[in-house]
Amino acid sequence: MTAATMAAIGALVLAGCAQSGTPANTDSPAPSGDATAAAGTCGAVPEVGANDPNGLLADMSAEVQAGYNGYPFEIQESAWADFKSEKTEGFTAAIVGTAPAAPFIAAYQNALAESLEKAGVDIVLNVAPNDPSDVPGQLQQFSQALALKPDIIFFNPVAPEPAIDLVNEAHDAGIPVVSLVVPIDSPNAVSVVYNAVLQSMSTASAMFGAMGGSGDVLEVSGVAGIPNQIFWDAGRDHALALCPDINVVGSVQGMFQPPLAQQAVVQYLSTNPAGVDGVIQAGTMGWAIRDAFVQSGHEVPPIQDLGASQGMAAYAAEHPDFIYYGSITPPVAMAQGAAQIGLKILQGAGPKVNQVVWSPHIIDASTVGEFVDPSWSTEDGTDLTSDSVYFTDEQTAEFFKNPELGPQSAE
Repeated sequence: MTAATMAAIGALVLAGCAQSGTPANTDSPAPSGDATAAAGTCGAVPEVGANDPNGLLADMSAEVQAGYNGYPFEIQESAWADFKSEKTEGFTAAIVGTAPAAPFIAAYQNALAESLEKAGVDIVLNVAPNDPSDVPGQLQQFSQALALKPDIIFFNPVAPEPAIDLVNEAHDAGIPVVSLVVPIDSPNAVSVVYNAVLQSMSTASAMFGAMGGSGDVLEVSGVAGIPNQIFWDAGRDHALALCPDINVVGSVQGMFQPPLAQQAVVQYLSTNPAGVDGVIQAGTMGWAIRDAFVQSGHEVPPIQDLGASQGMAAYAAEHPDFIYYGSITPPVAMAQGAAQIGLKILQGAGPKVNQVVWSPHIIDASTVGEFVDPSWSTEDGTDLTSDSVYFTDEQTAEFFKNPELGPQSAE
C-alpha cells in the first residue's frame, strides 16, 4: 500500500464494528425538495441506534444522542469519571500523533498544540511517525511519552487495538489518554471522534431518497478490509436495506486517491456506456469521480460527497438542481474541543462516558452555498471545512458529571 494511500486514510476515522443496541433519536436529512422521507422508508436515516446497553446516554439531549446512531462501539462508563489531578495549574501534556501527510490531520494536530499552549499547558513531547502506517514506531513513541510522566496524553492512533495495552498502562500510572479522531474501545481512554457509520448511511439514504428511491448505483470503495472502509460499508448496507429498488450494479476501487478513483470510473464507463443513476463513495474522491463522468462524456449523476472538497461543493453551488449530499469534518474545531475535554478531565469535571461522539455535519444542495467561497474553482480538491458546525459549549457540558469545572469553551 502506498504512502499516499495511507495519508488519505489517515484523514478518516479508523475503527472496527460491533453490535448496535438501544435506539437513539435521529434527525433525517431531507431529500431535495419539500418532502421529508417518513421513518423506515427509503430516504430516511435508518434508526440503528446506539450501542448503549447500560443507558448511559439516557440523560443527554436528543441532539447529542442522535450522534450515536449506528456507532459501533459499546458506550461504557469512563474510568476517569472520578479523577482529578493533584495539580491546579502547570499541567503538562504529551501529543503522540500520526504522520501529518493528510491536510485534515496536519490542521488538527497543529490546532491541538496551539490550543494547549494557549491554555498554558507545557507540551513535553509532540511526536508522530514519519510513515502513516508505522504502528510499531508510534507505539514506541507512546512508550516514550509514558516515560516522561505527563499529566495527560493526547493520542491519534494509527491502529487502536495494538495500543490498548499502553492505554491501560497509562491508566495504571494515573495518566488520562484522550484518543483523537480514531476511537479506542476501552473505558481507560476518552475517545473524541465523529460517527463515520452515521456519516455514510445518512448521506447515502438522503441521496437515494432524492433519486426517487430507485436506480442503478456505482460504488467506489477505498481500501478493502481496513476499519474505515468497514464503517462506510456498514452505513451503506443500512441505507440500502431501506431502499430495495436501489441496485448496486458495479464496484470499483479508488483507494481513497482521487486520480486512481477517476481512472477506475473512466474504465468502468468505457465498458458500461449506459452509465449509472448515482455514485456512492467511501470518502474524499467525489470531485474526481465527477471528472470521470465529464471525461467520458456522461452527464454527472448524484455523487455521495463524504469528506467534501471545495471543488465539488463549488460545483454543487453552481448547479442548484444537482442532487448533492456531502459531509464536513472541521479539524480546528475538533482539535480545540479535544483540548478542552482533556483540560476538563484534569480539573475534575468527570467524563461520564468513554466515547464522546459527534454527529457529522451533512450538507445538501440547499445548504452547500453557505460554505462556498465564490472564488473557488470546481477543480479544487482541498478539503471543505468549517469551524462553525461542531459541538456547542452546552453540548460539550453534557458529557461531564461536574461541567462547571475546567474550561467552559473550546476557544
